[in-house]
Amino acid sequence: MKKYLNILVTALIIQLALTGCKKSFDDLYQNPNKPTSVPASLLLNGILNDMYDGPGSMYERWCQYYCINYDYYGNNRYDFGSGADYYATLKNVTKMEQEALSAGLPEVNPYGAMAKFFKAYLFTKMSLEMGDIPMTEALQGLNNLTPAYDAQKVVFQKSFAWLDSANNELASMIATGETMSGDIYFGNNLTKWQKAVNTLHIRLLIALSKKADDAELNIKGQFGAIVNDSEKYPVMEGADDNLQFIYTHPTNDYPNSPDSYGFDGLRYNMSATYLGLLTSLKDPRTFIVSEPATALVDGGKSPTSYDAFVGASPGEDLGIMFNKAGNGQYSQLNRWRYYQTYTAEPSIQLGFPELCFNIAEAINRGWISSGKLGGAEDYYKAGIKASMAFYDIPETGEITTHVYESGSPGGGDVKYTTYTVTVNFDNYYNQATVKYAGGSTGLAQVLQQRYLALFRHSGLESYYTWRRTGVPEFTTGPGTGNSNRIALRFQYPYDERTANTAHYEAALQNQFGGNDDINGEMWIIK
Repeated sequence: MKKYLNILVTALIIQLALTGCKKSFDDLYQNPNKPTSVPASLLLNGILNDMYDGPGSMYERWCQYYCINYDYYGNNRYDFGSGADYYATLKNVTKMEQEALSAGLPEVNPYGAMAKFFKAYLFTKMSLEMGDIPMTEALQGLNNLTPAYDAQKVVFQKSFAWLDSANNELASMIATGETMSGDIYFGNNLTKWQKAVNTLHIRLLIALSKKADDAELNIKGQFGAIVNDSEKYPVMEGADDNLQFIYTHPTNDYPNSPDSYGFDGLRYNMSATYLGLLTSLKDPRTFIVSEPATALVDGGKSPTSYDAFVGASPGEDLGIMFNKAGNGQYSQLNRWRYYQTYTAEPSIQLGFPELCFNIAEAINRGWISSGKLGGAEDYYKAGIKASMAFYDIPETGEITTHVYESGSPGGGDVKYTTYTVTVNFDNYYNQATVKYAGGSTGLAQVLQQRYLALFRHSGLESYYTWRRTGVPEFTTGPGTGNSNRIALRFQYPYDERTANTAHYEAALQNQFGGNDDINGEMWIIK
């Protein structure tokens, strides 16, 4: 018995020791310097930064707003690789929802409503680039490492449902005075976010213009419900409602600044697609966004003449473009506006001018008969005026333009010559090329003005509109590569080929004949 008790005591001591060791190990495993939870507001802040699309990237070249002329730093080719991957950001969106509930917020809370907006915004962005994408089975971590792909139509259907839900939830919280924190765009103003939700809904409906007669999608019905019920579905009403990124020096500098001038100031020039459209319309925005070609001014052209502004064809051979740009034959970005300071202008992600043109397009197409501002022409004019106002161009009066002469922006020795240009909106608008004509001509006018308004804004939106409508006409050639074609889609992330092979190959077979083809037509443009 004594021997048995000794064995029992020894076993108990060993058990206690093991238990103590396990507890000590668990305690050591917890890193007190690494948080196990993050406030929903902090996650919101990070997500808002992730959704930002700024100027100065390939996106602007693919929208044919300007060109690079120095091949050491890039090109103007449409050799699309992988599309954007927002799944890491979407994981944070899911985490934000969870953290809000863990903090004791009710089921309907601002972070949950914002999560629905982000899901619609980010999933459709990826789908617009690539086509079908993993969505329903995505974001499950170890529970599903090989998610199936959702059809592009399903991605949009689900996104419309998210936006409807976000609108309703935000409305209920606005009525009860709910708020949130961490918002860098609207300062936690839920009313402005509700407008952004419905403005995005309008954008996505217009993106499906080729599917307007699909009964399951009910594009026209959705569009009419939003536009004709401003109390239930408020949308942006002016520039103050723009979802825009504000630059602050030295925290967040504009991509063009005194510091970047030596790197890219002379290596980029304006594109003929954009600048040529401006000058053909005798549009005063010409003098704000660009500079006259120095060779033409030296040859006798007035710096305030539209004839002095010339852009390069994006399809031009890069060597030829480089030589011409070096000889002053092409206009450049206006150095006073874009290089003289660190904050230039806000970058609009989703804005009022675009909304006006989207509604004008819908009325032109016969989806709705009118909206709060009136008919197609009323929205068309409102969009143009809003874009002009962004550049501080008055409806009647003078604008000041600064033409670079010498020195380095920000270096203290820079010299500009100042000129004034008289502007009158009515004279501009009453030109036959500008005044809304209705029909197919009017539709082209709406799309052209939309393109002009989105210069340096909204990522790939202008490329998507070209892909959907062919307006404005994009040019090709040796400089754009891809056998003189504008690519129609991005490829899937490379990891999908090895980590999610079966679903990746099935998605390609369902859409593009088995090939991850950048020239393949996705469902949305068929």
